[in-house]
Amino acid sequence: MGFGRMAAGLGLAAAVCCGCSSGQAPRAERASASVPPAGPSSTAAPTASPTAVPVKPKKFDKAALDRELRRYLGGRASGAGIHVLDRTTGRRYSYRPDTEFVTASVAKLDILMTLLLKRQKAHRGLSADEKYDAGIMIRESDNFAADRNFRRAGSATGVNAANRRSFRLKHTEAIDAQCLDLLCWSLTRTTPRDQERLMENLFSGPLERKHRDFVLGLMSEVVKDQRWGVGAGALKGDRVYNKNGWMTHQRDGDRWAVNSVGRIEGHGHDLLVAVMTNHNPSMGYGITTAEHLVARVADAFRATTPAV
Repeated sequence: MGFGRMAAGLGLAAAVCCGCSSGQAPRAERASASVPPAGPSSTAAPTASPTAVPVKPKKFDKAALDRELRRYLGGRASGAGIHVLDRTTGRRYSYRPDTEFVTASVAKLDILMTLLLKRQKAHRGLSADEKYDAGIMIRESDNFAADRNFRRAGSATGVNAANRRSFRLKHTEAIDAQCLDLLCWSLTRTTPRDQERLMENLFSGPLERKHRDFVLGLMSEVVKDQRWGVGAGALKGDRVYNKNGWMTHQRDGDRWAVNSVGRIEGHGHDLLVAVMTNHNPSMGYGITTAEHLVARVADAFRATTPAV
């Protein structure tokens, strides 16, 4: 499809996103206070409050979680994969982590990190224009800003070199070509495992601390209607950082690729998450699939540790 169609599709996507995020809002704290009914008079004898019984942490059962996700996806049109690391406990979980997907706008995170690394090696920071484009391409997912920073980063040649030599990504490949239907960076091929590993580079790796903090800061400020995805695994009070990607993919019969990568920090856990989906009949359908996987895995991680 032509670029004009893509722009129209993304406009539709934003509208769908707004409608879907209200139905699949970030998970709030699920415990609610129980209020006893009023007594027959002010002199009614007080009743003893039940003693809270600590919930014993469960053993993490990967096989059971695999079966649960397999059953869920068996009833969905979506293809999907997820990879999660808990930086607090060191636990990892993967479901189809090496399945290949297109990034859509998730590639903007890789583009920005590559540009920052390139400027760091030249011993200078981002220019005012580069910094402005970085902000709107992460917070608002602006395509034209991403296109400009993609070229500044060395296009696919620069991104691929950084991925292989610096970020340790093994199965991520950007395209150096003139695309007729989409901006080329959106067709970067990747895997959930690689995308989670890219997130790890925001805590250790070649980028200086100030650059890592800059990226995480932008990911914490994503516009409201793009806070779906990773945030579905958060509890009330958690800090969420995310970058999402969504587009129709011509080679997948114009079905939707819907992806979300990011971080959930709080309640004794620090989760780095990459969930990727394809073959979705609509953007909202893909969001539902991605959010179900994130929420279920996050819950399973929390069940293995005492409540915080």
